[in-house]
Amino acid sequence: MFTQGRIRVIALATSDMLCIAGAWSLTVWAYWSLGAFLRSHGWPTCPWGGYDLVAYVRFFPVAFVFVVVNAALNLYHGNWMYPSSPMPPVEEFRRLCLSSLLTHFGVIAYIAFAYQTTDDRISRAVCLYSCMLVAAAAQSFRNWMRAVLLRFNIGQIPVVLAGGGPAAHRLAVALDGDPYAGIRIVGYFAGTERMGRRRRRQTWNEREFQSLGISYLGTLHDIVKESQKRDVKILFACQDDRMFRAQMDEFAAWFTYIAYLPAAREFPIFGARAVSFDGLGGLEMVNQGRMKIKRVQKRIMDDLLAFLAFMVLLPAFIVIPVLIKFTSRGPVFYRHRRLGKDGREIRIWKFRSMYKDADERLKTILAKNHDAAREWVCSFKLVHDPRVTPFGRFLRKTSLDELPQLFNVFSGEMALIGPRPIISDEVHYYGDAYKVFSSVRPGITGLWQVSGRSDTDYARRVALDTYYVLNWSPWMDLWILIRTVFAVLLMRGAR
Repeated sequence: MFTQGRIRVIALATSDMLCIAGAWSLTVWAYWSLGAFLRSHGWPTCPWGGYDLVAYVRFFPVAFVFVVVNAALNLYHGNWMYPSSPMPPVEEFRRLCLSSLLTHFGVIAYIAFAYQTTDDRISRAVCLYSCMLVAAAAQSFRNWMRAVLLRFNIGQIPVVLAGGGPAAHRLAVALDGDPYAGIRIVGYFAGTERMGRRRRRQTWNEREFQSLGISYLGTLHDIVKESQKRDVKILFACQDDRMFRAQMDEFAAWFTYIAYLPAAREFPIFGARAVSFDGLGGLEMVNQGRMKIKRVQKRIMDDLLAFLAFMVLLPAFIVIPVLIKFTSRGPVFYRHRRLGKDGREIRIWKFRSMYKDADERLKTILAKNHDAAREWVCSFKLVHDPRVTPFGRFLRKTSLDELPQLFNVFSGEMALIGPRPIISDEVHYYGDAYKVFSSVRPGITGLWQVSGRSDTDYARRVALDTYYVLNWSPWMDLWILIRTVFAVLLMRGAR
């Protein structure tokens, strides 16, 4: 039963070894090449790269050490012999960074002990740069391997699903074709023997599950029997709490892993921990956004990263205004009314990407084109927007039009990372979640932007924004920032 999971573990371990071997080789070569270049151009005493490249070959066991540390940190679906669900991607990123640090610290300690600190044949700087490179790239290597596994339909861990309501359907949609999760739902169970066939169809949306290729395997009373036939030992239970508690002993007699996901809503789960009092087990959830010290930490982190981004992107702030002026008439900047923290109105800065008479053009388009009007009502965006200038399309595709919002960050109106600022007409999409959503400063980039950006439907955007607010952590911000860089460079989902 766990064969597919073990194949997945082996594949992930292979990607980890490839990552650290590649990072180590690239860093050693780059450091040596830089030193050789400087010595040949007037710096004969340059200390960089003055070593034998072959000396580093004997450090190949570092790749295996990295895998062992990863296994100790439960980075292979919890248990490398009996793998199940993966940890959240932000937590995986945090642990990969920790693993890279521990592995390379061990190498530095070995170098200091084996060679004493007087031997310069082995560079400590190489270890430092390799550590940072592995921390930044390890998850990308893993995601590439996951995509390969999904493409060839191997290493997908089989599970059965208990329940057929909204929570079960949402879970099925989320797992369908998700390379990160690597979960294959064998089938689902819903209803009881007392309910007729007709009522079951009406109650559990059988057609929606069939559209995902998930078969109905029987009632909730058939779960263990049918799972034994298929040798599936992982259960995702999205059923009623009373029914779950009644069947818990039956489940425990067969299933190795039981995940209980009773509600189709977001919880502050990041940083949660198991608690037990006199045999009563439960989950303590942590809402880190309610801790004042965490909010101060985020403000400092946002301002520091925004300043560094501004310094790096300073040439863009000089070139882009000139190109805007050359390609269309009108001002360089554009200010748009949005809702900020606690629903207060703010005006966010952007590089102008539309024609000067964009508002008049929009009214004309929506009045004459019914398809465009429907698209605007659904997402407040147009895929083929005639208001956008040719250079403006490039700015939007690369998200460079949003760079001036760094000034909003400096003024305290926005955060570098957070839920996207919305207009007043969008508030009704958030419903009761708007109070949670508006409790933090909106951000230039956020979780929904790195999860599809304009390709993400509105319902999922609301869910992602709410999840971010409830589960914020510095590691989540760092993870989003790295994914934003890749999303912008690949111009994924932007319009």
